[in-house]
Amino acid sequence: MKSLRGIVSSLPATSYIEFLGGYADLASWGWHAGLLGEAETERLRAAAERDPKGAAATFRRAMALRDAIDRLFRAVARSATPDERDLARVREEYAAAVAHARLLPGSDAYAWSWEGTPDDLGRPLWPVARSAVALLTGGDLRRVKECPGAGDCGWLFYDTSRNGARRWCSMEGCGSRVKMRRHYARHRATP
Repeated sequence: MKSLRGIVSSLPATSYIEFLGGYADLASWGWHAGLLGEAETERLRAAAERDPKGAAATFRRAMALRDAIDRLFRAVARSATPDERDLARVREEYAAAVAHARLLPGSDAYAWSWEGTPDDLGRPLWPVARSAVALLTGGDLRRVKECPGAGDCGWLFYDTSRNGARRWCSMEGCGSRVKMRRHYARHRATP
């Protein structure tokens, strides 16, 4: 589920800076998230240059998938019912991914491998859709949470703490800021 954790944790609820401006950025994100190898990333960038319309269409699909996953898991974190359109988008991309998937034996378990042409522009979406469905169908959805921060965060995270009581996306960021503000308020209130 590495790919979903990467995409979900990068989606704050409030305003955010968009770092993905086109297909080349999507391919770079896939490499940074560990979904694509370096050579594969370069092949996909070259394929996008050869097929700009296909790259633009795939980029739009990626943004629609990202937004659907964001809304879907926000609903899960808030114990609300996800919108059927978001579930349909994830299901559609998952079906496209499975059409290219192949199970290969590993040392201890089987692993997914992606068939098809090595420069298939949809490649970065496949592990993301698979990961979203894996979490929806096999994860502990009570551990999908939305960080309150200090009233200014809203990032989604998967709580991996032993007791499932984690409150913030990161203790170093939001947790520390909230605790420092509480500490300051207590000391300021003391004469």
